[in-house]
Amino acid sequence: MTAAGRVDGHPVTRRVAVHLRQQDLSPSGHVGNASTVGVLEEARTVFLGHSRPGRVGYFDGVLESLGERARMLVGQQTVEYTSELWYTHEPLLVTLWITHVGRSSFSVAATIADQTDPSARAAVSAEATVVLVDRQTHAPWPITDDVRDVLLRYHGDPVALRPRPGTTASARA
Repeated sequence: MTAAGRVDGHPVTRRVAVHLRQQDLSPSGHVGNASTVGVLEEARTVFLGHSRPGRVGYFDGVLESLGERARMLVGQQTVEYTSELWYTHEPLLVTLWITHVGRSSFSVAATIADQTDPSARAAVSAEATVVLVDRQTHAPWPITDDVRDVLLRYHGDPVALRPRPGTTASARA
């Protein structure tokens, strides 16, 4: 964790509450895989910023300083389930932070927890690679110092994910 990513010794994260809908349930009664990915997308949109109707750019989020210079695309997402999420009237609590900032991409980690059980560990851990793309050329957009500085305010350690079958320690390094 960099010093820029800490306040009073604690990592800087953003917590987003996401309400479930009845249609988010799978046939077996828990929150389905596709709905879980939707919860992650909704929380990531709140964290990074959203567009307004008829407007270009991101508002009310980490990428607000990006303005109209580039748009974001999710290039990869890994989701790991450690326990089931069940439907509740209380929103799920998604915690998000930045784990890596590269030349034209950055990684966003997230965990999802059930707010009704404060002692429970996260049921879902995820990490997504977000690529910034130039709006005119559609080529990767190099992250500028001002955008990098904002991203690094939320910098923290990568989320702990289990090794994937068939991978070796050297391939994960």
